[in-house]
Order: sequence, then structure tokens, then C-alpha cells
Amino acid sequence: MDVRERAPEPVGQTVNGDLLESYLASRVPVSRIYEPDSLCAVLGAAGKPQQDLLLDALARDGVPWMRRRGGGGTVVLGPGQVVLAVVTEVDSPFRNREYAGQINAWIVEALRRLSITGVHEAGISDLAIREKKIVGTSIYRTRLVLFYQASILVDTDISLFTRYLAMPARVPDYRRGRSHEDFCTTLVREGFRGSVRDVRDALQETVEERLPLLR
Repeated sequence: MDVRERAPEPVGQTVNGDLLESYLASRVPVSRIYEPDSLCAVLGAAGKPQQDLLLDALARDGVPWMRRRGGGGTVVLGPGQVVLAVVTEVDSPFRNREYAGQINAWIVEALRRLSITGVHEAGISDLAIREKKIVGTSIYRTRLVLFYQASILVDTDISLFTRYLAMPARVPDYRRGRSHEDFCTTLVREGFRGSVRDVRDALQETVEERLPLLR
């Protein structure tokens, strides 16, 4: 039996799936902002583990993989990142790109409070600095319920993306064939001298202000 056949099965729950369940039970808008304390590869709803993950490397290193609700590409979550998850009701069952843009603007605003500038939209719903990806996002919808997730690369080890993720079959135009390590960057690489906690706290303040107004 080779290593690929012994690759770990996905852990049971989808990433931040409990947050969606909490919202559906209470109908009170909820958010979660955190730094992952361990590594995990995450597939979008349509992702294929044999195609999108380097399962032998994950198995060798004991790194689990999970799924998430919603679209977007396969990612590695881990220390040095800030993950944002938001669940709320909105007025339209459509307008996903608009909603993603609105919440992405919260991230840009929070980073600006930390004197991080030059962050702009790229692709369908990424945020980038100098045409390098700094934030990836995902949206899941159940009619008027919006479940948005994003990961902000603050000071994470980007070489792990190459170690655990295959090159995706579908990529945004601005990627231009670049490897994971050439395509992505971190806030620290771009000159930020603060901490993951600084980013998390600034984002928390912004989300608390903006979430009640999202429609």
C-alpha cells in the first residue's frame, strides 16, 4: 500500500461550519476572526482531493484536510494567518460578487488602520499587493443567508502551499502561470512590522462596525 492510499481522511466538520449552524439557530449575524493554531488543507465544495491536494505529503507530515462550504480554490490554513468568517442575512439571493467586494473592503479598511496600503481587488474576489495575492475568499449561499470566509496572509510560511497543494486547474488571469510561492505574498514580506494579533484586532473593530449594516 503506497502513501497516497494511506492519506488521511477529511476531518468530520466543514471549516467554520458550526458558525453557520449557530446563525441558522439564532438568526443573529455572527462573525469569527482567529489565527489557526495548526495546519490544515481546505478544499472548496467542488474540490477533488486526488487532483487538488498532494496527499502523500499531507499523510507523511500528518496534516489533515477538510472541506468548506462554498467555492474558491484549495488553501492551506495555519499559523501566521488571520481567518475571517461571517454569516448574516442579506436582501438579495444574488449579488455575490458585490457582497464579497463589500466585506473585502472591510479588510482593506482594517489594514489601512495599520498603515498597510496598496491592497486592491484582483481576480474575482481576491485582494492583492503588487499583483501578489494576500487574501483569498469564499462564499456559500442558502437563498438570503450569506456565509463568507477569507484568509489573510500575515506572516505564514508560503512554501507550505507548494508542499501540500497541486497547481489548480482554474486560476485567475492575474496569476499568469506563477507558482504558489511566486503568486502569493504576506504582509510581513511587504514591510508590515506588526503582529498577527494587530491584524486580528483591527479587523475585529472594523467587522463590529460594518456587519450590522450589511444588507
